[in-house]
Formats: sequence, structure tokens, C-alpha cells
Amino acid sequence: MKKLVYLSCLAAFVLAGCKQSTPTTVYSKSQKDAILDNIQTRRAVRKYKDKQVSKEQIDTIMKCAIFAPSALNKQPWEIRVVRKPEILQEINNRFLKYAEGKDMKGSAAHYKEPGFSVFHGAPTLVVIARDKSNDYSMMDCGSAMQNILLSAHALGLGTCPIGSLVPVFNLPENKDVLELLNIPKDYAVAISLALGYADEQPTAPQRYPDRVKIIE
Repeated sequence: MKKLVYLSCLAAFVLAGCKQSTPTTVYSKSQKDAILDNIQTRRAVRKYKDKQVSKEQIDTIMKCAIFAPSALNKQPWEIRVVRKPEILQEINNRFLKYAEGKDMKGSAAHYKEPGFSVFHGAPTLVVIARDKSNDYSMMDCGSAMQNILLSAHALGLGTCPIGSLVPVFNLPENKDVLELLNIPKDYAVAISLALGYADEQPTAPQRYPDRVKIIE
């Protein structure tokens, strides 16, 4: 019941924001610098403190998420914020079962190590599902995820996209997990991401400016 009340309050909060007229904002120099700095200093965090994100912070992040652009404004996403330890443990167990015997890449390659967590021990996992009937839903969910990443960083929180969980969620034998998260049958998980207080300060990996070409 408490969960339903919270979800209802969150929905009311978000809808109230959606009804506001679109503001015309002119940013000052300091505001512009803050926005650019936020984009360029965000990092993927793979170590988290044992401290839960507040519901107020989640409200802010989710409002930013649904203000992402989407083709024809279809907003073809369903977003779930998972905080319950038992559900997080079950999702991690499903990943371990899926990974068994496979040659996993990146941090997922450490799945055989004791205490492994596919979402790096973060106290919150965000799951974004897409409308399978919408050809642009994958792109739109990517936009929503970027808004989550940047707004979380602005609030002093860490995040990390968890792509290795996507095939696990979408396995037919794991449909009970999607049902537990109340994800509609005509939706598929597009991406998930860890969310929490960072317990590390990763350095920026190399970027490749030569992959950008200006055609004049």
C-alpha cells in the first residue's frame, strides 16, 4: 500500500510539472558553464556507498527523465525504480544464472567472484523498458537515460548504464521478473542503470574527436 501511495504521489508530482507552460530560458554565463561542466564531468561509477538515494532525489531525476525528447512525443517508455533489496538480489541471481559458462565482457567478466553484483552494489536500479511496436523507442529510451545520468550527476549522485542485464530481463523464463516490476507485455527492457552515492572518482577515458567531422 505504501508503494502504491508513493507511486501515486510521484505521478501527481510529475503530471503537475508536465502541465506547466514551456518556459523560455536565457542562461547566464555561469549557468551555461554549469551545464557544460555537468555533461563533461559525468562518469560511469562502479563502486557505491551503502547509502540509499532519497525519494525526493528520485522525484527530481524521474521528472527530468520524462522530459526527454521522443519521436512524435509518444514517450514510448516505462521506467521502474527498484530499491527493494530482495528484488535487487533476485535480479542479480538471474544474471549469475544467465552468465554461467559464458565469456562475459567488461565488469560482468568478474561474475564468478564472491559477492559479485552486476549493478556494482548500487542501492537503486533503474529499469527502462521500450514499446516494442514503436520503431523509435530505443532511441527515445536512450534520451530518457541520458537525462537520468545528467540529472543524477547534478544532484551529486553516481550512475552506470548496465547493458549486460538487458538480455537477462528479456529472456522468456524471466518474464516473472518483468511482471513483478509491472512492465507491460508489449514492452521490452531497453537499458538499466545503477544509481547511488559514488564511492570512487573515475578518471575520464580517452575520447576520439577525430570521429567528429564538420561538413561545410
